[in-house]
Amino acid sequence: MHVRWSQLLFVLLVTTTCARGARTTAATSENGQRLFAEQLTTLAGALANLDSALASSAKPDSALDAFKHARTAYKHVEPLLMYYVPIQASAINGPRAEDDDNPNAPVRSAAIGFQVVEAALFDGSITRDSARTEMVRMRRVLESLRTVTRTNTIDRPALLDAAKLQLARTTVLGLAGFDADPSGAGITEAAESMDGIRALIDVIGDSSDAAQSAISLLRAAAADLRANSDFAKYDRLRFITSYANPIGERLMALQKHVGPPAAGPRRLWRVETGTPFVAGAFDPTAFAPAHARSETQALRALGERLFFDPRLSGSGERSCSTCHVPDKMFTDGLPRAKPLPGQTATLRNTPSLINVAFEPSLFAEGRTRSLETQIGVVLESRAEMASSVDRVAVRLQSDSSYRAAFASAMPDRKAAPITGLEVRQAIAVYLRSLTTFDSRFDRAMRGDTLAVTASERRGFTVFMGRGKCATCHFVPLLNGVVPPDYRAAEAEVIGVPATADTLHAKLDPDPGRARVEGVPNNEFAFKVPALRNIARTAPYMHNGVFKTLEQVVDFYDRGGAAGLGIRVASQTLSPAPLRLTPEEKRNLVAFLNALTDTTRRSRPAMHASRK
Repeated sequence: MHVRWSQLLFVLLVTTTCARGARTTAATSENGQRLFAEQLTTLAGALANLDSALASSAKPDSALDAFKHARTAYKHVEPLLMYYVPIQASAINGPRAEDDDNPNAPVRSAAIGFQVVEAALFDGSITRDSARTEMVRMRRVLESLRTVTRTNTIDRPALLDAAKLQLARTTVLGLAGFDADPSGAGITEAAESMDGIRALIDVIGDSSDAAQSAISLLRAAAADLRANSDFAKYDRLRFITSYANPIGERLMALQKHVGPPAAGPRRLWRVETGTPFVAGAFDPTAFAPAHARSETQALRALGERLFFDPRLSGSGERSCSTCHVPDKMFTDGLPRAKPLPGQTATLRNTPSLINVAFEPSLFAEGRTRSLETQIGVVLESRAEMASSVDRVAVRLQSDSSYRAAFASAMPDRKAAPITGLEVRQAIAVYLRSLTTFDSRFDRAMRGDTLAVTASERRGFTVFMGRGKCATCHFVPLLNGVVPPDYRAAEAEVIGVPATADTLHAKLDPDPGRARVEGVPNNEFAFKVPALRNIARTAPYMHNGVFKTLEQVVDFYDRGGAAGLGIRVASQTLSPAPLRLTPEEKRNLVAFLNALTDTTRRSRPAMHASRK
C-alpha cells in the first residue's frame, strides 16, 4: 500500500491541529473555571465585608462603600452566574421575574438578596436588621453555589454566549435601573458589567481582530459610562449605537472562530444576532407550539383570508377584523370591545395584533400560551364570536374554494376534511406574519440616529431613566417579555381606575389574573402590554379609561393607584411619585410617538366586502 507524502502530511497536520484544539479547549475550560471560582471568592469576601459594615454602628457610611464593592463583585460574576445557575443567582439579586415554570405564582415575589440591602441603605423602606438577616441567607446561597459551580464545563462558545447575554442584560435592564433603583447606580454598575464581559473575552483567548476590537470597545464603553454616570441624563441611544451594537457585531464575528453555543431550547432572540436591536433579531416562531405549521406564502394567504371572513362567527356577521382593524393598527379604537348582540358581558380594550408573535402568553391576564389556543378560545366566546373551530371547519368544507386553498396550503393533508386544528394553524401563521420593526425608533437603534428628533431622543432617556418605563416595557420589544432570555412575560398590579375622574378615583373591579388563577396576590394583575404604535391605539389600559398619552404619563407620574388615593395592597408599581418635569413629560410622549410603524398588513381587497 502506497501513501503519498502529501496525504501523510495532511493527516499529521489534522492530528496536530486536533490535538492543539483539544489542548486549547481544555485550557479554556480550566481558565474559565478558575475565573468563575476567583469571582465567586471575591464576591464572598465582599459580602462578608458588607455584613460586617451593616453590623457596625460606628461608621454608618462604611456600609454604603461596602455595598458598592459587593455590587461590583456581583456584576463581574453575573454573566457566568446567570448563564449556569440563573435561578440560584436570582436568590442573590432579586426580585426574580415571573416564574415561567409556575405561571400561577404571584406576579412579583418579595424583594430578596441585594434588593433588600439596597432598600435598607438607600430609602429606608427595609430595616437594617432585616438586611442583616438577608445577608446570612445570601452568604449561605453563595457558598452552595461555589460548590455546585466547580463541576461546570466552561467552553469557549459558552463563554461567548454568556458575554453576549450580559451585554444585552446590561443594555436593556442595567441602564434602566432594573436592579439598582434606590441607589441610582445603574450607569456605574453597567461599567462594571463591561469589565466583566471583557474578562470573559480574555479567557476565550482568541487573537483575532474581532476579539481585540471587542475588548477595545468594551474598555471605551466602560470609560464612557464612568465619565457620564448621571442616571437621569445618560444618553442610552448613544450607548446602543456607539457601543452595544458594535460590540455585539464583534462578538458575532468572534463566534465564527469559536463556534455557536450548544443547542438548547428555541430562543426568541436569535443566537446568530449580536444584540436585540439589530434587524432580524427576533424569531416569530419561537413561542409556537410543536403542532404549529411553518409559514409559506400559500398558508399565510389562507390565514389572512380566514381572518377577514365573517363565516368564522356563529352569526356569520363578524370576522376577526371586525375588532382588529388593520387601519387602526389591528385594534378597534373603542374603550372596550363590543359584545355580540344580546350578550351582556363586559369585554376589555382590544389589543393590537402587530408583533403578537413575540408574546409567550396571551389575553390581558395571560391565560393562554399560544396563538393556536387563543384563536380557539376567541371563537368559542359567546360574547365575541359564538362559534368554534370545529363548526368553522364544517362550514369551510362545504366551500370548494376553501377546500382547494387548504389543499394547496397544506399539501400533506391531501383530500382529508378540513379540521378545526387546521383552521387555527392557518390563522396563527398569518398572525405571526404581522411583525415589523421599522419605526423611527428602530431605525435610530440601528444607527440612523437622525431618524428621531432631539425631543424624542431625550424622551428615550426619560423612558429608560427617571420615568422607569423600561423596567416593565423592555426595549426593544417594548412589551413585558423579560430579557435577555425572553421566556416569560411579566404582569403588574398598577391599580387602573374605573373612570378618568382622578379626583374621586375608584379601582376598576376587573380582577385580572386572579379571575383564572385564584392567587390572591394576583388580583388586579394584568400582562404588561406592548407600547409599539401606542400613539395610534388609543384609548389605553385594559378598560380604555385614558384617552390620551398625557393622561397615561400623569397616572404613572403620580404613582399609579396609590397616587390617586386608591389602596391596592398588592400594587407592584412603586407608589412613589416620579415627579417628572413638564418638559420630561413632553419628551416622553414625543418618544412614544416615535414608536409608530405603519408598515403593516393591509386588508385584502378581495375580502373587503365580506366584513
